[in-house]
Amino acid sequence: MLPLKSKLCFLHPRDLSVTKNNILLLVGRDDWQKDEALNLALLNKLRANNVEVLWEDQAAEVIHFLRKIESKISILPKRMRKLNLRIVQILYGLLNPSYLVYLYKRKGNDVLSRCESLANTICKRGIAAQTIILSRSSGGRVSSLIADELGIKHVVCLGYPFKHPDHGDEPERYAHLAQLKTPMLIIQGVDDEYGGLEIEDKYVLSEKIEVSFLNTNHNFDISDAMAHEIVELIERVTGLSKKT
Repeated sequence: MLPLKSKLCFLHPRDLSVTKNNILLLVGRDDWQKDEALNLALLNKLRANNVEVLWEDQAAEVIHFLRKIESKISILPKRMRKLNLRIVQILYGLLNPSYLVYLYKRKGNDVLSRCESLANTICKRGIAAQTIILSRSSGGRVSSLIADELGIKHVVCLGYPFKHPDHGDEPERYAHLAQLKTPMLIIQGVDDEYGGLEIEDKYVLSEKIEVSFLNTNHNFDISDAMAHEIVELIERVTGLSKKT
């Protein structure tokens, strides 16, 4: 599936630290910061108490904590939120120089580069079998490309990018989904410009893939009630609500 097989897993066996709990790994779209409000809404509704939340972006956990605080300050100017984000990224980078390297590589959002980086992160932690990936858009493409090779437990994607609105047909976006062996839940907006209601008829999908449609678009501009519905669906399909 990918020309990365020799690099993907078992890079540093001595670094493995298997956990008994489920891991919910958030893998964002190209500009994951656009989904800060969505992530906050979904994670705040997560009921399972046996889940450890991790992020593809190392600083995202700190940023998520910051956003939770900011959400309680209604008068905070939008400009201040952006400034706070940059301050956190700079401080995190100074304390963790490898993060600056990550940001530099992530700048181009190259799919294969993201695949290798994410796979290395998962393998070094030794958490593949416990990992449920919650992804958005291109993050779903990246996650589904490495899922079988690593033995990921489950992949969830909100708004899979089957096509680009301004490009022609690009089979590399979806061809691998026909043979996917990892269980995957795709939650797609009926008005998603990257693939709406037509995807089930237009694209060949593995029997391991379940598709659920919501009345939204690619940006997932959703109500609080719909956020609750999404979390309940994810918990039911992946088994996150069950105790281990």
